[in-house]
Amino acid sequence: MAHKFDPARCARLESPERLALLPPRRVLDLVSVRTGERVLDVGCGPGVFTVPLARAVGAAGRVLATDLEPAMVAACDRRVKSLGLDNVVVQRSGESTLPLPSASVDLVFASHLLHELEEPAAFLAEVRRVLRRPGRLAAIEWAKRDTGQGPPLVHRLSPHDARELLERNGFRVTRTAEVTWGNYLVIARPRA
Repeated sequence: MAHKFDPARCARLESPERLALLPPRRVLDLVSVRTGERVLDVGCGPGVFTVPLARAVGAAGRVLATDLEPAMVAACDRRVKSLGLDNVVVQRSGESTLPLPSASVDLVFASHLLHELEEPAAFLAEVRRVLRRPGRLAAIEWAKRDTGQGPPLVHRLSPHDARELLERNGFRVTRTAEVTWGNYLVIARPRA
């Protein structure tokens, strides 16, 4: 069984320790988010990345933030509304059902999600469905080492494991980069 984040610990996602280990500005620089892009922030939680993504894509862009957990959806929606961000829509999704038409986003952003998937093949097929060509998936994962926070080591994916998972499911990895000593980023595009 995949390890799932406990939504009761939502505040932990915004703690100074967590943000030091996963600084949103650095992440967005590595992902190269562009003005005008349409972005899906899947597993958005309370919106730690939703807000910086919305600012990065600007008024000409759009962010759809989704999560399985109603509490996370509500927290993200409150944050977005309190900041007056009108280029963001927050919705609940299923793990392998995304509330979007086919070929509708340029970027799917997934932070600490791959290791939580019950059915990775179904989720990644859905990601391929919603991505426009030449869209990309940016997935952040925990390093497979003790970081003092995050899931147990047994549930973490090494960069090699993440690459294999993505390539087995119709993606071509174009970049892997260390975010900090505790996290890494994988960028992949659907294979033609």
